[in-house]
Amino acid sequence: MLPAWTLFGGLGSDYGSERAESVAGNSPSAVEPPAGYEFDASRTSDYSVHDGMPVTSLSTAQTAQQGTQNLHYTHFMKPKFARAPIKEAGRVAYLGESSNLSLLVHDRHGTTDVVHYPLPDSIKGTRSRITELDNLEMEILHQRGAFLLPPRALCDELVDSFFNWIAPVVPVINKSRFITRYKDTKNPPSLLLLQAILLAGSRVCTNPQLMDSNGSTTPAAMTFYKRAKALYDANYEDDRVTIVQALILMGWYWEGPEDVTKNVFYWTRVATVVAQGSGMHRSVEQSQLSRPDKRLWKRIWWTLFTRDRSVAVALGRPVHINTDDSDVEMLTEDDFIEDEGDQPARFPPDNVHVQFFLQYVRLTEIMGLVLSQQYSVASKARRQNAIDLTHSDMALADWLQNCPKEVYWERPKHNFWSALLHANY
Repeated sequence: MLPAWTLFGGLGSDYGSERAESVAGNSPSAVEPPAGYEFDASRTSDYSVHDGMPVTSLSTAQTAQQGTQNLHYTHFMKPKFARAPIKEAGRVAYLGESSNLSLLVHDRHGTTDVVHYPLPDSIKGTRSRITELDNLEMEILHQRGAFLLPPRALCDELVDSFFNWIAPVVPVINKSRFITRYKDTKNPPSLLLLQAILLAGSRVCTNPQLMDSNGSTTPAAMTFYKRAKALYDANYEDDRVTIVQALILMGWYWEGPEDVTKNVFYWTRVATVVAQGSGMHRSVEQSQLSRPDKRLWKRIWWTLFTRDRSVAVALGRPVHINTDDSDVEMLTEDDFIEDEGDQPARFPPDNVHVQFFLQYVRLTEIMGLVLSQQYSVASKARRQNAIDLTHSDMALADWLQNCPKEVYWERPKHNFWSALLHANY
């Protein structure tokens, strides 16, 4: 039996109900879900099927979008484009050095140190993308309950659980920014990201409302997973940073080792592909991103690295991230600061959490070394080298010796984060 809260819709009138509105019109592109994430279940739509034949013509909106896309390459060639400020971190184009377009842009602008570019204004943002969903797509989202949220008090508890117990392991969200929007009924956070946070939070939250008759929160987690996945499958969100964040968190739902498309291994790989498509695997120091966004991007990339290595070790899978393809600088304590210009962060970083993740990154680097030297297919083909074993042992010993006191585990002074870190060691 599913928890009782799954029958409720939305967070109540204090969470954006005044923003609930529908776009009038009969065109499929004129459908817009309520911005407050509530759904009128009485709405129905009739659909016609013509012998299963695919549509052979584009809608007016699709035709216009196709015409706009043809102008994107022209935008990249405009003067001063390479140094244009990036106002939206989720709307960034990455041009790798070997691409034909990159060669043209670099030749035109005379720059070779820029790989991150702002997407042209002609590319629609999230609000425009929502109106492109047709009636059938909207109905699927409604049926999946994608616009439903648990009662406000439970939602608050899930969000708190996420930031207390999950975020230190995957510090991919700017907490100050998220909470500010979470408290703002007129400008709520991304629904995809919120559903993913609720999914991850449900794995550690102990509220009885989330538990079935056996005390398990798995059914509740599955509910949030299906809602987040439905939004992702519908391309409901087009902010690339938000998509990567949500994909990472969707890995907190796992049906079992026999399922290769609904576990952390799968979703981490998908998140990495999307991140690389935006250039998160490249240094952002020369980019025009803001300082807070540069720090966030670095945390996201190194989080993907830690997930890649730890999942490979846990499941015996090959690693996905090749360090030769990345030049992102190593994280420092400063990268956890979330100040916005002259405005101090609402939530200053917790030093224990910071030290935990910094040491976790270094530990997963050693994991990658051990996997390559002792467990890869190539290593099996060559004779076991005592030097490789010694190298791995020395790296682990050095890590332990230099582990900061904040996260160094000692039995008399038991601490959860130090215990978790040393369990991985």
